[in-house]
Amino acid sequence: MNEFVLESEEFRRELQNSPHEAGEVEFLRSVLRPGMHVIEAGANRGVTAVAIAREIGSEGRLYTFEPVPEFYEELKASLVRNDAQNVSAHQLALSNQPGRIELYKRGGESGITPAEDAEMLRVEATNIADFVAEHKIDRVDLLYLDCEGSELLVLRGAKRILEEQGPQIFCELHREYLKELGHSADDVTTLLTGIGYDVRPLQVENLDAETSLDDCSHIYASRPAPSQADELRRRIEDLKSRLPAHSVRASMLIELEELEEQLEWAIQESKSAESDSTEQ
Repeated sequence: MNEFVLESEEFRRELQNSPHEAGEVEFLRSVLRPGMHVIEAGANRGVTAVAIAREIGSEGRLYTFEPVPEFYEELKASLVRNDAQNVSAHQLALSNQPGRIELYKRGGESGITPAEDAEMLRVEATNIADFVAEHKIDRVDLLYLDCEGSELLVLRGAKRILEEQGPQIFCELHREYLKELGHSADDVTTLLTGIGYDVRPLQVENLDAETSLDDCSHIYASRPAPSQADELRRRIEDLKSRLPAHSVRASMLIELEELEEQLEWAIQESKSAESDSTEQ
């Protein structure tokens, strides 16, 4: 399927013959919503890119990355053929820091782990936090990573965005490539849980099957929405950090007092709800 049109008979037949790719498309469709802003690392020829573009609609935006020139040209052709006007494609690798890196192309795949039968390329790389700042992207709702062993590096390069915005994450785990780089799947999940993410293991070839972090093909990670009390605490801390040492405006003191009253009320409401739940 060098050339394809989303939802064509050829496209459906190809996914039927590729349970892995079909599972990725199915899961992405289950979490995507119109208007979302998505970053995709490792777009290859664009199968998932055009599926994402369709789901997020004209109000959404996909930023997709493919550093291999041959694959990048296929990606651009796929986007044009499928009229994916809500996508911007970038011939860049994603990593933990910007610069030029060595990439190894193996058949229809590529990654940063060396291989004897691979073609070595030197490509430009960036990281997600810098890219978001440079392009003035106001939010990121989902990161989709299929980056052949660079998972931990890409997430490290996105850490500021993960901490500040908490986007959902759908990530394939390439354990052998991670191991060659001195990383592991545990390193990936530890980074995410350390900043408040819940991590769920997935087996994309059978999304209904039970699996574990030791055996899964992918992970899905999300951060629980902050409670009202947590949000009020954040606003109080932010306001306190902006209070001047001298000549505090009365309006700021009034706002602080109101926020503290709202926090006390929210805490009491939470305790009351917990008590009712226990009694039931």
